[in-house]
Amino acid sequence: MPEERNQAERSRPTRLALFANFFKGYMSVATIVAAAIPIPITSWKLIPIYSQQRGFLTVYSSLFCFLLMAFVFSIRHWLARPMFSRGRMGGVIAVLPAVFIVLTLGCIVIYHGLMQQSIKEVHELGVVLTTTELLDKVDVTEIPYAVELAACYLGIFIFAELAFVLMAMREYLQDLLHLDEVALLRGRALVADAPVEARVSSVAESSPVSR
Repeated sequence: MPEERNQAERSRPTRLALFANFFKGYMSVATIVAAAIPIPITSWKLIPIYSQQRGFLTVYSSLFCFLLMAFVFSIRHWLARPMFSRGRMGGVIAVLPAVFIVLTLGCIVIYHGLMQQSIKEVHELGVVLTTTELLDKVDVTEIPYAVELAACYLGIFIFAELAFVLMAMREYLQDLLHLDEVALLRGRALVADAPVEARVSSVAESSPVSR
């Protein structure tokens, strides 16, 4: 019995490590999925959109999402130091994903409100079409609130991608710096036997960015 109990306790960290690796892998894949998701969403017409705007908004939204993902990854060495610190900058970075989620929700609400107002104004001009026909046939120069609709549409995916990539970057850096999960929860950001600041400095000095 004691041997079986010891074996069970030794196997527990392994199961937890497997779960943690799975979660981190999922978060990394999610950033790429979030960057590519505008393409199927627009193609399958899951969000109401004028057909004249569908093509370029699909291209722009995916383009900016991939660019933002690459940009955040490229500044990971700069993010590493403040991300796990207890200063003001660390708190700002920690709350940014929640801010971007709220901004995503705001863009969704504003987009649908503008879409309803835009369709209403087209109908007021005497156009007698169903909503589906109207979205397919209205010319790009005749779309009310065209710029505002495009900006909100892009904001939905851009802010969602930023939230994803910042959360994934935090998991990536925590794994890279070997930060102890319990120490972080207790407010002591320790890496093995060294403070996180020292570990970040050594990583930054050995990286090509710092040279």
